[in-house]
Amino acid sequence: MPVEQIGPDVGPAGVSAGVSSARVRECARPECTRLFVDRSRGGTRHWCGMEECGNRVKAANYRSRKKG
Repeated sequence: MPVEQIGPDVGPAGVSAGVSSARVRECARPECTRLFVDRSRGGTRHWCGMEECGNRVKAANYRSRKKG
């Protein structure tokens, strides 16, 4: 499912009228400041994209589990 990313200068008020502001989220990766529209069925998406942020967070969690 494609993720609709919103530029850093556009807040929830700048999103089109067809999107609920409850679905506009900030990426959960601390280093990322992107906003995105969560179009997942359950509304539980955490990252702006799996390729960049989601993969990095999951890889870091995996490394910390294997290290300890």
